[in-house]
Amino acid sequence: MTIYYIMLFVMTLIASFASFFLKKSTGGITVLLIIRNKYFYFGGFLYVIGALINIWLLKKMPYSVVVPMGGICYIWIMIIAGIFLKEKIGIGKIMGVLLIVSGVICVIV
Repeated sequence: MTIYYIMLFVMTLIASFASFFLKKSTGGITVLLIIRNKYFYFGGFLYVIGALINIWLLKKMPYSVVVPMGGICYIWIMIIAGIFLKEKIGIGKIMGVLLIVSGVICVIV
């Protein structure tokens, strides 16, 4: 069962980086420029990989565990935004992430 939790953790990380690369692809002014951006395809590829892992996990684990634990993505996204996008991480965001962590812990216990 531990491997499933590790894969869930990996899946949320992949999905979070997928969003990051799709955000990076939006530098173009038009849709055509976005579609030509390499980050658009890399982000899409990561989304597909994350979705496939998610489907596999849904087969192996309870739905009531897999879906709520997807909230871990919010933690990764905040870390990615702070490190790579230089976004400010204030106390409100930190408190929100702590609430998410406590919710995830409640789901898996």
